[in-house]
Amino acid sequence: MMRLSAIIGLPVRDAAGHTLGRLHEIRAVDGRVSEFVYGTAGLFERLTGRAQPTTLPWSRVKAVHAKGIELN
Repeated sequence: MMRLSAIIGLPVRDAAGHTLGRLHEIRAVDGRVSEFVYGTAGLFERLTGRAQPTTLPWSRVKAVHAKGIELN
């Protein structure tokens, strides 16, 4: 088990292992995680509320561990 606070800030990596950015926010609808916000635009949106953040559906997540978030 990991706490949400431990996940925020982790690198997000694609299937090839390339870093896409860091996780800045996780969004939920009706109590279920629906998408996550990552990268520079995601950080700017989180801090100011004035940007179009980079998001991906949570269904793209293959694994979450202490070294980062892996996408499929």
